[in-house]
Amino acid sequence: MMVHLAIIKCLVIFHVLNNTETTNTEMCSFRPHTDDCENRGWLWDCSFLSLQTVPRNIPEKYRNTSLALDLSGNKFTTFSSETFSRVNIKLLPNIKALYLQYNNIRIIRKFAFGSLENLCVLTLYKCNLGKFSLANQSFANLTKLKVLHIHYNAFEHLGYPDIEISRILTLKSLTLGVFKGFLFSDHFRKLTQLEKVILFKEKSKFHLKKSTFVGLSNSPIYYLKLYFRNLVYCDVSEEIFCSFPVLKGVFIDFGGMCDLNVALLSLKCLQNRTMDYINADENKPRHPEREIFLNKQNCKYLFNTCTKNVTLSKNRISRISDNPLKTRMGQCMEYFDISMNRIAFIKPDIMVDFLTAYPRLRVLFFMFIDFCTIVRKMINYSDPIRIHFKNRPIFTINLSKHLTVLQASKTDIPPLSFPSVDFTLSGERLKELHVPYTNFLCKRVAPIQTPSLEVLDISNNECSKIKYPILQFATKLETFLASNADLDFTNNLIMEKIFIGLKRLKIADLSKNYISYLPPTTFVDQRLSLSTLYLDHNELSTIPVSHLQKLDHLYLRFNKLTFLTKYDIDNLLTLNKNFKIHIEGNPINCECAHISSLKWMKENQIRFGDLKITLCNSKSVPLAEFFQEKVFIEFEKKCQANIWLICSLIMLVLLLTTILAAAFVKKYRVHVDYVILRLRSRWKGVVHVVNAKTFQFDAFVSYAEEDYQLACTTLYGELVDLGFLISLPDIDFIPGISKAEQLLQCIDDSRKVIILVTENFLKSGWDTYAIQMVVTHAFHNHREKSIIVIIKDDIPVERMPKDLRYIWWSITSIRWPEIGENVMTFLQELSTALHSN
Repeated sequence: MMVHLAIIKCLVIFHVLNNTETTNTEMCSFRPHTDDCENRGWLWDCSFLSLQTVPRNIPEKYRNTSLALDLSGNKFTTFSSETFSRVNIKLLPNIKALYLQYNNIRIIRKFAFGSLENLCVLTLYKCNLGKFSLANQSFANLTKLKVLHIHYNAFEHLGYPDIEISRILTLKSLTLGVFKGFLFSDHFRKLTQLEKVILFKEKSKFHLKKSTFVGLSNSPIYYLKLYFRNLVYCDVSEEIFCSFPVLKGVFIDFGGMCDLNVALLSLKCLQNRTMDYINADENKPRHPEREIFLNKQNCKYLFNTCTKNVTLSKNRISRISDNPLKTRMGQCMEYFDISMNRIAFIKPDIMVDFLTAYPRLRVLFFMFIDFCTIVRKMINYSDPIRIHFKNRPIFTINLSKHLTVLQASKTDIPPLSFPSVDFTLSGERLKELHVPYTNFLCKRVAPIQTPSLEVLDISNNECSKIKYPILQFATKLETFLASNADLDFTNNLIMEKIFIGLKRLKIADLSKNYISYLPPTTFVDQRLSLSTLYLDHNELSTIPVSHLQKLDHLYLRFNKLTFLTKYDIDNLLTLNKNFKIHIEGNPINCECAHISSLKWMKENQIRFGDLKITLCNSKSVPLAEFFQEKVFIEFEKKCQANIWLICSLIMLVLLLTTILAAAFVKKYRVHVDYVILRLRSRWKGVVHVVNAKTFQFDAFVSYAEEDYQLACTTLYGELVDLGFLISLPDIDFIPGISKAEQLLQCIDDSRKVIILVTENFLKSGWDTYAIQMVVTHAFHNHREKSIIVIIKDDIPVERMPKDLRYIWWSITSIRWPEIGENVMTFLQELSTALHSN
């Protein structure tokens, strides 16, 4: 019974494990992949799934192509001939790359990978392998294996598994770690097809001896990288490269512990060879004790190699004592980089030769402190150019006819000691000129004589006072870099035309120049060539360019662009249809006042390259998020509500204004009429004389129509009999002419105004208008006492029109005699009033 239970228990455990394995293998993924042997197909990715067995099968569509099987980061501990027995036999020939890194592999048995007959790439790094973890014939039958990565394992104590590795006769690329005592033994001599050795630093320090690489002497290794910073002792053998008989290029970095002298003295076995390159970049100790001088002693091996490209940058070289021009290196050298060294001393003749005399030198990178002496040495006084430049002497610095690239960044060029001398640069084949951070004397440079120039970099110099069209003859220029160069396009005709004729210019960088205005004609000749324009970190508030049909990228980051005007949009629409504009860092205003600009930007998001990182100035929200449909619809609704509110307020204000204006006109109608009538009189040429001494009439009588008989017969007759000239509306008003206009004219022509106030007068509407006109005229002409009021029907003052009551103090009032009263007394009072001033 117990036996049966044990058997059942084992079956259950097996079933669970099998199901777990099946579940894990189903989690494998596939994606396109190209391995180190350039086999293109699919990556069968089963990494980091805690697998202990190899997956059996794959979907049908991946079966008839090249496969790279990734089993890295799983729980494989042993590989044997049985490991791949479960895999569909038809798949095995298709597996051409196998990745096993990050597995804790204890042993790889005989013929472990024998079933993978077409395996080309095998990766076994960081698997905790030791020298004897690889059993005899562990790599047998791998007749097509070319790439083996087996670094970062536990080989430090006993050395590489050289015997097993040496069995892979087809191996072309080998990656190993370097450590204390590492050695390529004689077993490696069998690898006669090995072309590439990649060496990774591990933790321990080591020595480089003559015998270190002896096992590689039969391998056709053409290029080698020895990046051993902080780990190699400085007793490096001068003969370490004797084990590389066909070496054509070497990269050496012994820095951290050693200086450049150690690297240079290791080149003994490269003498009399033709090399593609020797790169000894940044060989300097962490705590340097001395400067480096380049001379015949430490360069004796280097000078005796025929090397095309020599790089000695970042090595604390402070002095060049000997001229390599006539050495084997000098006659072969095409590329020389001694930049980033801050060389304090170099003989002028040596530097002049670098620039003018080397027969094959095409590319030169340098950095010096005292360059002024060298320039003086190079100036050709016999060839002054005096035409078209105000007879100011211009001298030419003639470069070598072979020089194509000149890099002089971070070279201090102090002002020449010839204040009246300008200079130019002549280089027949010069294609690239880099002079950033050099105090480049822009104001002293005449048009440069470089007809082949394609790249010019004058960034980080002071170029605000360019006097000449310096690019006039550089008609092949394709890249112009002038970031942080203080370029000034405002009211500067030279700068406005600086790109005239450069019809091949593709890239222009004018960033960090405080540009607030760019003339519209700046890039007129680049409409069919300019593809990238950098205007970052300036002070532009509008789109400054248009009609650039080839423009792919316009960088306007960190300017002062707040919104796009119609002018800006029109400019953008003239550019290449597929261009991208970059506006990060601009204070883009996302308020309703600029909704038309925002709508255009939303509808043309494809034209903007950085809306995800461009923020609304007031909302601190990325524009890409702000332009999402739901967010923008809410914004539009808010703006519409604001527009209705504003319109309502405007209408309310207009309504109130209309009401107030109507009330004002109604209340002050007479005053308005008076002003209008006065103006109309002036337009007609009638001149009104204030305080005139002579009048056409003695008095003008105003009365109600119902009092016609009383005014025109009784009162008029009595006054005429007394010798007064009286003006009456019914007598002097001309039909067809405005009654108000004639009223004002009659009042103006009369010395006095008599107002006949009766019950009829008070009842009529005319009384108020006439009285207001009289009062207005009187006060406007300082004739307040010219008004005479005749009161009839015993009307009290309280019933008088208010306009009369307000000035009652200046009015002469006379009561009309009642029946039985003396009429002569009334006429005498009236006569006295009419005669008074």
